[in-house]
Amino acid sequence: MEATILSIVFALLSGTYIYRSFQIIDEGQIALVERFGKYQKTMKPGINIVLPLIDRVALIKSSREQVLEMKPLPCMTSDNVSVNVSAAMYWQISNLKDARYKIEDVDQSLQVSLSTQIQTQIGRYKLDYIIGGQESINKDIVEGIQSDTKAWGIDVLRVRLGEITIPPSVLQSMEKQKAAEIEKKAMISLSEGEKTSEITKAEAEASSKKMIANSEREVKLQQTEAIALSIERIAKAIADNPHGMDAVHYLLAQKYLEMGQAIGQSPSSKVLFMDPKSIPAAIQSLLSMSDSFNGSNSNFTQPFGAAGNMPPIFNNFPEIQSKPPNSIDNTDPSKN
Repeated sequence: MEATILSIVFALLSGTYIYRSFQIIDEGQIALVERFGKYQKTMKPGINIVLPLIDRVALIKSSREQVLEMKPLPCMTSDNVSVNVSAAMYWQISNLKDARYKIEDVDQSLQVSLSTQIQTQIGRYKLDYIIGGQESINKDIVEGIQSDTKAWGIDVLRVRLGEITIPPSVLQSMEKQKAAEIEKKAMISLSEGEKTSEITKAEAEASSKKMIANSEREVKLQQTEAIALSIERIAKAIADNPHGMDAVHYLLAQKYLEMGQAIGQSPSSKVLFMDPKSIPAAIQSLLSMSDSFNGSNSNFTQPFGAAGNMPPIFNNFPEIQSKPPNSIDNTDPSKN
């Protein structure tokens, strides 16, 4: 009977010992085993074997990524602006042994390290850069914290700065500065637009004037070529015709008389200066050429200048009184 009881007790004790020899670690956790108060091993997820009464599971921690949130922290920028900055840090245990024996309190140590690095990095930059350069600041904070936590068995994955609270007076100044910058950029853009417009307009005008000048030059060249060709043909015709020079004299006298007629018909006052010696000769030449072309001299039996020998074309001419060039008018105006 006693043997049976002992056997049952032994079986129970053996079963309990064997049962306690198996430790199951859940997924996402790691455990640290100590033997007689000294580090023995680190257990990973799954079934692990320990020695009851000798080994002890001293610590079980999560191996998953964890978040440490920090409340708004007062910081001072390099341009002496006081701001409050909040942040969040994402970290993970990589070595449970170091996290157990090389640091007293992991959470508190991470909190202090994060606060110190945020104040350090914020103090390196001006406010304008902090507002727009948070990504770069986040990387600098992570690098600074990793230099502390590397020996703790902790991996700092990333840091994200949260809300940055700026004093109202500074915020108003920033808004005014921003408005001034926007107005300045608008004025610069307007000035550049007007400058570009003026340049484009000037280039267009220069191009237009150049085209007009080229066109006028082309027209003048064509007119010159036409006149040259006409003169060449007239000269050739005069040279080939035995009466060519007589025809030239006739045409010149005709143009001379047409000019005088036009002046005589003008309603305005006019003064016509002519050489008395050249007028009768030109007219006489014109009349003689006209008579030779018509084949009759009947109309010119009287001397030139007689009333019956004046062509109608001279009726509108102003009266011309000529005096010898060397004659002197001795009339005294005071006697009149």
